Amino acid sequence: MRQHLYLVPVSIAVITTALALQVGQLLADDPPTISNVRIASSTNNSATITWTTDKTSDSIVNFGKQPHYGIIRDPGTDKETHSVTLEDLDASTVYHFRVSSADELGNQAVSGDFVFITSGFQDIENIEQVSSVEQQTLVGQASDVISQITDPEALAIVQSEVQQQAQDLLRAPEVIGQPRAIDITSTEAKIIWATSRDSNSIVNYSPDWAYDGSIYQSTVAQLDDSTKDHEVLLTGLAPATTYHFQVMSEDAFGLSGASGDVTFTTSSPVPTIEDVQIIKIEEDSATFAWSTDIPAAGAVIYENTSTGEIRSEGSPEFLTTQTVRLTDLTLGATYVAIVRAENQQGEPSESEPITFTTVRDEEPPIISRVNNESTLFPGAETRIQTIVSWGTDEPSFCSMRYSEGLAPAEDANELEPNTEPTIDHVKVVTEFLPSTVYKFWIVCEDRSGNSERTEDFVLFTPEKEKSIIDIILENFEGAFGWVKDIGS
Repeated sequence: MRQHLYLVPVSIAVITTALALQVGQLLADDPPTISNVRIASSTNNSATITWTTDKTSDSIVNFGKQPHYGIIRDPGTDKETHSVTLEDLDASTVYHFRVSSADELGNQAVSGDFVFITSGFQDIENIEQVSSVEQQTLVGQASDVISQITDPEALAIVQSEVQQQAQDLLRAPEVIGQPRAIDITSTEAKIIWATSRDSNSIVNYSPDWAYDGSIYQSTVAQLDDSTKDHEVLLTGLAPATTYHFQVMSEDAFGLSGASGDVTFTTSSPVPTIEDVQIIKIEEDSATFAWSTDIPAAGAVIYENTSTGEIRSEGSPEFLTTQTVRLTDLTLGATYVAIVRAENQQGEPSESEPITFTTVRDEEPPIISRVNNESTLFPGAETRIQTIVSWGTDEPSFCSMRYSEGLAPAEDANELEPNTEPTIDHVKVVTEFLPSTVYKFWIVCEDRSGNSERTEDFVLFTPEKEKSIIDIILENFEGAFGWVKDIGS
């Protein structure tokens, strides 16, 4: 008995509907979602790109040196984690890429644009200062090419081309503002300035007396340091001297900029005060003496501790030894004094305080600097003029005494003493004879009656000039002197 299988229409409809729903579901499914795209590794000539999808799909990378991509594909649609290695790439090159993935039904997802650079020039110094990625690429490629050049002539040509390109594109470093000299001492000065681009640091300088308006005597250069903020220390300068200077800055391409002429003046060294002494204290005065290591003006500033009155006494002359006498002091008063010395620019130094008290004067004046000078005035009557000068450490009344010859003289001649006390003394003597030896000495007395006598001094007056007749007679006597012996 043949049996017939009859399909129930309802069952067929259900099956048909189920199949349609399954196919529709598959056809209408979303494409994979791409995430976590990254460069897993990169070398001179390869790069590995990885990404993930939320469902299994294939792996495609479009890539190229411009955003017009080539393609490399892993056709297997069984991965959610993808990795594709690009090979035979150029070193030091920017590559654009995007990734895409399609599932087994052909639903495809495409990423946005990404960029990577193959290695080869990351070790180039300061490459990060090149802001453009494309320019970084060119620098890297140029570096790779240059590293392969071994012919010196070829390198010279490349250098010349680079130099020319730099001169065409770049401007010389510009000195911004006017350079300045700071931290100036008697022997040093620091020169600072700024430039528009990194460059080295050069300072040309000359003392004013050696500067002719264009050529500088000396140069200090820091050629290895490239910077925009420059600082150069000049040493071994002369104190209290005006210097001219000019700064220059040269970049790596040999382009240089320079400033105009600028001047500064070194300071004088501050004097060092040494060997301060009170060489004499009197009833109403005191005499200070000191020395300095350089010529300096000096003064004594002193205060009466009883009254608080402050006064000063000094000399404006620039000397290395100074003596200052304080006058109009009060007998028995105590004073505190300091010595101040100033260099030619008015920079001072001071001694430690010194305390002293005025006392009744019992010390005689000190006589020093005794000199004499005689002059012969020829004529019908020969005259001799002798000037004798000396000094005392305090105002004194002095007289000069003299005698002819070297033997002790009981009745010495005395010149009239000065009528007012002084410290500088001069006597003019017109009584001396020519060609004669004289002995003289000085006697001084201060206002307190203390007296002092010097040792004896000797002077020789000039020889009287001979007349023409005297010379003839002397010559005749010399020639015929034997006549005087006849008949003897």
